[in-house]
Amino acid sequence: MNKKLFLGMFAAAGMLLATSCSNDELDVVQSGNEAQVTFSLGLEGGIATRAAISDGTGAKKLVYAVYKLNADGTPVLQNVVGSNNEGQFVDTEAFDGGHTETVSVTLAKGQTYQVAFWAQNPNCNAYTTTDLTNVEVSYNQATNNNDVRDAFFKTVEFTVSGNQTIDVELKRPFAQINVGVYKTDWDAAVKSGIEIEKSSVVIKDAATSINLLTGEVGDETTDVEVSYLSNTIPNEDLKVDLNGDKDYDDENEKYKWLSMSYILVADRNADSGNGVLGDERDALESLQYTFSPKSGNEITFGDGLNSVPVQRNWRTNILGQILTGNIEFNIRINPIFDGDINVDAPTSEVKSDAQALAAALTANEEDILVVLGADVDLPISSLGSQTSGSGEYKLGGADTKNITIDLNGKTLNFTTSYMSAIGANNPDATITIKNGTVTSTGNSATTWNINDVTFANCNYVIENVTFNKEVALTNAGKSVTMNDVTINGTGDYYALWISAKGQTVKVDNLKINTSGRGIKIDEQYVGAPAKVTLDISNSTFKTTKKAAIMVKSVEGADITVSDIDISNVTADKVFAVWVDEDAKANADKVVVNGALKKVEGDNAVIGAASTEELADATIENNATIYLAAGDYIIPSAAQGKTLTIKGTGNPEDVKVAVTKVGTSGENCDYGFDGSTVTFEGITITTNSSTYIGYARCKGTYKNCVINGQYTLYGDSKFENCTFNVSGDVYNIWTWGAPTATFDGCTFNSDGKAMLLYGTVNTNLTIENSVFNDKGGLTDLKAAIEIGNDYSKSYILVVNNTVVNGYEINDKGINTGTTLWANKNSMGTDKLSVTIDGVKVY
Repeated sequence: MNKKLFLGMFAAAGMLLATSCSNDELDVVQSGNEAQVTFSLGLEGGIATRAAISDGTGAKKLVYAVYKLNADGTPVLQNVVGSNNEGQFVDTEAFDGGHTETVSVTLAKGQTYQVAFWAQNPNCNAYTTTDLTNVEVSYNQATNNNDVRDAFFKTVEFTVSGNQTIDVELKRPFAQINVGVYKTDWDAAVKSGIEIEKSSVVIKDAATSINLLTGEVGDETTDVEVSYLSNTIPNEDLKVDLNGDKDYDDENEKYKWLSMSYILVADRNADSGNGVLGDERDALESLQYTFSPKSGNEITFGDGLNSVPVQRNWRTNILGQILTGNIEFNIRINPIFDGDINVDAPTSEVKSDAQALAAALTANEEDILVVLGADVDLPISSLGSQTSGSGEYKLGGADTKNITIDLNGKTLNFTTSYMSAIGANNPDATITIKNGTVTSTGNSATTWNINDVTFANCNYVIENVTFNKEVALTNAGKSVTMNDVTINGTGDYYALWISAKGQTVKVDNLKINTSGRGIKIDEQYVGAPAKVTLDISNSTFKTTKKAAIMVKSVEGADITVSDIDISNVTADKVFAVWVDEDAKANADKVVVNGALKKVEGDNAVIGAASTEELADATIENNATIYLAAGDYIIPSAAQGKTLTIKGTGNPEDVKVAVTKVGTSGENCDYGFDGSTVTFEGITITTNSSTYIGYARCKGTYKNCVINGQYTLYGDSKFENCTFNVSGDVYNIWTWGAPTATFDGCTFNSDGKAMLLYGTVNTNLTIENSVFNDKGGLTDLKAAIEIGNDYSKSYILVVNNTVVNGYEINDKGINTGTTLWANKNSMGTDKLSVTIDGVKVY
């Protein structure tokens, strides 16, 4: 059947014209440090093609939140006065004046902020917006042709210099996919007794979350196959400007609208330069439509709908003759393709014996597709002559582009000879192996190139395959994709060997089960090593030796890791990547994103996954210790050491509990007694009892969360930390700290945050920070309370800091501010206070 493919994508019409009014203001203490910022959210000019669908009028729910950028550019959610428990403003009756409103917030001058906006239909429950850095999109029980799913977003970044108004355009995060048929096709179908009433569609693959701050969609492991349930087709014409004259009333540009769907495009390409991720063009793997008539049989439509282009805030229009006669349809992307390419689908052949299988795999056909009809033992020698040097048996011919082996649930056993591998006569060909089991017999030795099932010389796609033998990839400059693969090892080998030949390997949902080792990138037997790129996600390792991933190459490797489980890697449950000790001189060339790496044998960098392992790690002085997700208590072995304690990058993953030792005296934890410690990216928890903290510990805290009252017993420095308490307790007691500095920190309390009070003279500096009063205390307390029972001297310096809430303390000398209180009426000989460069006491 001759098929022509035509598809049009048009800039999405009906951009949301949306703004909201608010009189909320921050309760800011510092004089002149605040300014009102007004946002006018408006409509980008679009194509006025629709009277009801996608006109944006249903988006009456507006959600927005304020994020302050720290010194390193990290956005931190701000609990602006008037916001809800998630730090957001939510208005479910926005835009009641039409398509315009205004929202205003009061923010600190000199600070850089991001404000994220999201607008949707209030009757839509498909989106979870409690965290605008991770808006979740659910397709569960979603119905097709449902415009209630339409939504819009935008994030703006700005620096506050004074009162200002910012114009903002909101655009869809989604692509809209439409199907339309010629009016003649519709009329002919109706006359023949087929009148389409409903439609449904299955779309593969769609993203399920988006970070509104960056535009980035969630990782590939969360992509889903979307099934939009059958629903009544749109009661409008689908109007498409095919000739570009902006006249949508041309009759030859009107189609009967059969289907309309929204999806979140799974674009993970690099930013094109506009500062927004996720807005590049992508291709859907497949679409499958079902059209249900009022009476008669359903019509299915999916042939040819592969690699259909989609893009955020664009319409993809699939247009043609679908309901009657021969299916003729075109898919075109604007700008127009130079022509149509028509490809005949390959014919599959079922093979149940080795001779027939070998003949099919070595034919010089452009496309080879074989399906196993039974388990087959295939002598590798039956595939032709072995290539000298590389040891390949090459499939196909010089003209072969694609070779597909569908195992069909069966087992393919290569009976091999010494140093043998599978390849292709055309080095640009792609070999696909899927849906079954692969193993080999006749080759066993201590080296990978003799033992393993080896794939060489071309591109590979391996899907839904279980290997009961180790696997090797030796493809110079080629690509390998492995999805849903299990490798069951047979001994002390690497389950997956990747030769350092510049190949790109993308792995998802790999399961390695072996008494040996995991993955090795190695230059052994490679004359001119080249850097390997490995992207591995959603995978699990069960190994007994070495790290999950080992690298030995003078050219290093680029490795990206997401959601891998190494809890059953006996040698190291924390560092997913080791640089081979023999390649440590090139360790800086091994770049790892999403996981930890170390040089094999480097005892100054240690991983720990339990309190017991942490105790062993702290024996080493001057060590950097990486903690896996879990709960920990600091062991006495850490006393008197200089250490760095690092988490996974998410403070919520690693929780360290400060515990009292003994039943008398101060509530000190002596685990770090006399130590100098740097904490990075962890959560420290206490029971909020008086004097709870690490005895005589000098600490530097970076990007940490401190839950509970925390007492300082040595010089302390906090950078970009968050403090949380509930009840009649402080976030911080300075008690035994000669110096204490806080930069870019947030203090959340019920009415008092910091107590400058103790047994030593103290210099306290607070900069670029925020104090948030959640309320609940009856006593009148300022954010910083200053008291003195030990005749000590204090110096307080505060710069560029915002106070939300709190009270003016009526005890002691009245300071007239909710920022600080002199509750014991200390004189200027003992107390010095400087606010924003001005000495006020």
